[in-house]
Amino acid sequence: MKIKKGFILKSVSDKFIVVPVGEEAVNFNGLMTLNKSGKLLFEALQQESTIESLTELVMEKYEIDQRTAELDVESFVKKLKDKQIIE
Repeated sequence: MKIKKGFILKSVSDKFIVVPVGEEAVNFNGLMTLNKSGKLLFEALQQESTIESLTELVMEKYEIDQRTAELDVESFVKKLKDKQIIE
């Protein structure tokens, strides 16, 4: 899975925002703001990734246990799927 073309990450002040561009700007309603871990995952999803690889990334970055990291990753990926940002 990875981020669909037409979505970019922008930094505004101390916030991270997913912005639709091109054709996606017409179809996407609203904005999506991310925290630092969301930014980390969004950037990782610029390339093909798996739940497992994203979980490992979060575990290494934040030094948390596998189950906590997995739940966080699954929740984030579900939000991206619900908003049709991920393919």
